[in-house]
Amino acid sequence: MTRVGLVLTGGTVGARRTTRAGETVVSVAADSPGPGLLRSAVPAGHDIEFATLSTLALASEDMRPDDWRRIAGAVRAHVAAGLRRVLVLHGTDTMSFTAAALSFLLADLDVTVVITGSNVSPDQEHSDARKNIHDALVALLELPRGAYVVFAGGEDLPGLVHLGTQVRKVRICGQSFESVNRGPVARIHDGALTWIDRWRPGPSGADPRGDLDPGVLSFRLYPGLDFDAMRHALETGGQRAVVIELYAAVTGPSFALPEFIRKCRDGGVNVFLTASAPAAEDLSVYDSFVALREAGGRYLPGMIPETAIVKCMWALGQTRDPVSVAAIMSTPVAGEVTG
Repeated sequence: MTRVGLVLTGGTVGARRTTRAGETVVSVAADSPGPGLLRSAVPAGHDIEFATLSTLALASEDMRPDDWRRIAGAVRAHVAAGLRRVLVLHGTDTMSFTAAALSFLLADLDVTVVITGSNVSPDQEHSDARKNIHDALVALLELPRGAYVVFAGGEDLPGLVHLGTQVRKVRICGQSFESVNRGPVARIHDGALTWIDRWRPGPSGADPRGDLDPGVLSFRLYPGLDFDAMRHALETGGQRAVVIELYAAVTGPSFALPEFIRKCRDGGVNVFLTASAPAAEDLSVYDSFVALREAGGRYLPGMIPETAIVKCMWALGQTRDPVSVAAIMSTPVAGEVTG
């Protein structure tokens, strides 16, 4: 008998179809998924007993940093009860943010956390819930410590294992998640795990005091972006750091962005720069990037924007010193830094 901690948070995997104003909609249900689905998803040859904590019943689009804390707290409760393998069922839209948050909030623990959900609610004929949970359990029994997203998206699709700090949702159906800046950790097919890019976590022992301070302003560059408006939002909102997603070639408008960065730094606000495209060792360095760096922007090589936002909240939760925040952001914790 293998005991597995289970954390229920809602999402489509915990939803069912209902009628609202004469229209069929999918709504989160407090009693879903039921035990029958969980039993049907247990891998062949295994006897698993679930210790269940129903932490939340939210659509993932309604998740906030406080909810990440609650999920992390539920995992810690399972660990305190002697469990070292925890399955989290979660909605897909913000799953990558939660995966990053758990990667940092639980970095001091020797625990394996796998997060999965479904594109289609369990009460529908072609739901992918059972397959995703099955593959997540296969992975959970073999993966080393850390936080992961495991997702197949359909009965005929392989489950892919993604590191929690390098995963992004890219489509609404089928294989919805991709690894960015590294390949998937492993692949699940016919109930067996095959390593693709074996993840070797460092020792646990990160500062368990790590909390979350949501005082982060983040935005994605686009032509015509009003930096004065962004500066006004920063001043009125009281945020202590900015995360900017640059263009794919790690560039930004040299006529406006360096000045924005300088004004932020003069006010004691760190500016971190990320890019959504995969990192590359032979990256061409453009004049605009040099200008951003000289202005005080700190580039986070290989760190995707979702993870940079969450890690920045975690860093701000540990210290009010901008220099210390910058040091935390550049120190690898859970595979988020690739260069």
